[in-house]
Amino acid sequence: MVIANLDQTSVVYGVHGAGGTSEWKCFARRDNLFGSWEAIEWAALPPGGISGAHIHTRTEELYFIVSGTGVMLLDGQEHRVQGGDLILNGLGTRHGLRNVGEDRLEWLVIEVVGRPMAPVYSNYQKQIESGVAR
Repeated sequence: MVIANLDQTSVVYGVHGAGGTSEWKCFARRDNLFGSWEAIEWAALPPGGISGAHIHTRTEELYFIVSGTGVMLLDGQEHRVQGGDLILNGLGTRHGLRNVGEDRLEWLVIEVVGRPMAPVYSNYQKQIESGVAR
């Protein structure tokens, strides 16, 4: 079963405050997922492209690098990444990504609710299921 594909990706200008463009597509959002999932997304940067450094205060992200080479910024430290690498952007971690290769850098983003928000989210999900919240 195919739930989502890369048809009709969006061009994003200045992602997280960086110049230039990136590509992005959301495969699934919390409304369509069970558990404490926030989103599953795909993103890509052209050679030289940057996804600006930013912090999530309620979610954690896993980046799975599908293809290309880049530099991942994690709390001020740079780490080379390439296709096949998995990076955890923990709750409150300042993170950004830069394409340093000659090819497009592509990655999957798996975003989950971080521990401080998990009880709130779980309670909200129960309210939705019971018909109290929408």
